[in-house]
Amino acid sequence: MVARWLSFGLLGAVVIACGGGVSLGNSGSSLGGENGDGGTNNTTKPDCSAPNACGPAPGMPGAECSDGSIGGNTGKCIEQNGACAWEIRECPEDKPACFDDKGNINPDFKKCAAPTDCVVVTYQANCCGTFAAVGVNKASQAAAQKCGDDRAATFPECGCAGMPTQADDGSQDPKGMGSNASVTCDAGVCKSSFKVETCATKVCTTTQTCCEGVPFTEPTCVEGSMCPISQAKHKKDITYLSQDDRQRLNDELMSFPLATYRYKSETDKDRPHLGFIIDDVAPTPAVLQNGERVDMYGYATMAVAALQTQAKELAELKRKVDQLERECGKSSKR
Repeated sequence: MVARWLSFGLLGAVVIACGGGVSLGNSGSSLGGENGDGGTNNTTKPDCSAPNACGPAPGMPGAECSDGSIGGNTGKCIEQNGACAWEIRECPEDKPACFDDKGNINPDFKKCAAPTDCVVVTYQANCCGTFAAVGVNKASQAAAQKCGDDRAATFPECGCAGMPTQADDGSQDPKGMGSNASVTCDAGVCKSSFKVETCATKVCTTTQTCCEGVPFTEPTCVEGSMCPISQAKHKKDITYLSQDDRQRLNDELMSFPLATYRYKSETDKDRPHLGFIIDDVAPTPAVLQNGERVDMYGYATMAVAALQTQAKELAELKRKVDQLERECGKSSKR
């Protein structure tokens, strides 16, 4: 029970601890009944609307409960068990919130005594479509899942890109939303992680990533946090770029219109992002084949091709300058 009390009297403290009401007035009936049985045969109800029917009010004020209702002394004189008594109302038990203002799930859901107490619940964490895979105790699994789903239903539509699923320790699903997070009980709290994951019949270490698909024929633990791998043994149809190819990529990259922007989910107070707009440049090696996201590996390689091209141009200019200096030096000696 949670309430904001202004003051307590001794009598009020006793009453609120026991609940019910307190009678300080006339019950409206004698103590003995017709058969001397303590009044059990008396059916007369007292008139609690009469002035002073309950006597002086108890020394406690009303209180505002956490749900907005009034607890404690309600100021009503009512009939209770054949007598007039002041109504003393207990505040209802607080219903714990599912999430706090920062989006953290109710900590009661995460309490544990052993790793076997814990399971992973996955729910949408923001309007961009990013998911969270959090550790909760088994007893709260259904409630936590419902909380997450109900909260996700209130998100507005956003134009921002979703990020990989994130675990309690901040690690991210290396496949976006295709890995199973591990969970353990750490200091009485269920905590999830993608740092150690099952990779088919293998278990990757904290420094490895489980990669499957191109270039692998089966799930494989790979050192580092990125897939795919760049070794030649994983590739075929390798063709090295010519100078003309590098020049073409340089020209293409130099033509990218650069812009600052904010996502629709952000406010005017958020710092603008810097980059290019996919709609302005696709198709290009800097954009994934589906046209939805930037291919960072392709984008970086285009930048390298541009640097190589410009380095060659600078080297040629330096050669010409050196030649002119030599020729000028010869002329001055004549």
